[in-house]
Amino acid sequence: MLTKTLEQKTRKEKSKKKMAPAKKGKAKANSAVSTQSKPTAPSPQNNFPSCIRAVPPSSVAITIHAKPGSKSASITDLSDEAVGVQIDAPAKDGEANAALLDYISSVLGVKRRQVSIGSGSKSRDKVVIVEEVTLQNVFDALEKVSKCC
Repeated sequence: MLTKTLEQKTRKEKSKKKMAPAKKGKAKANSAVSTQSKPTAPSPQNNFPSCIRAVPPSSVAITIHAKPGSKSASITDLSDEAVGVQIDAPAKDGEANAALLDYISSVLGVKRRQVSIGSGSKSRDKVVIVEEVTLQNVFDALEKVSKCC
């Protein structure tokens, strides 16, 4: 008699354990449906071209296509792929890179030490990192300079 009651208890416990995951699964499915039906607000980065992106905690990365050896430094293009920048220095001994960083810092109104090359130091396609700025400030400054010239 005692063994029968123990067997019945263990059967009940096993059946409860089997049912518990099924209930959890339904709850997950319902929560997934409810989150999918809610509209999500666009992220703040969606308003900016992909060549300008935030780098936590307070930096911005700018993809640049540099054109060294020009008569004057200027922003030629602000597209989704890259910011086109003409540089008034030759591409030798790091002169164009230094001129690019000087020009970008003056356009953005930041100190030269806040601007560095993240990648592409020996290529025309570069990623420039600007520290202690917001995405909005960088975009506004680049857009202003690219439209006026």
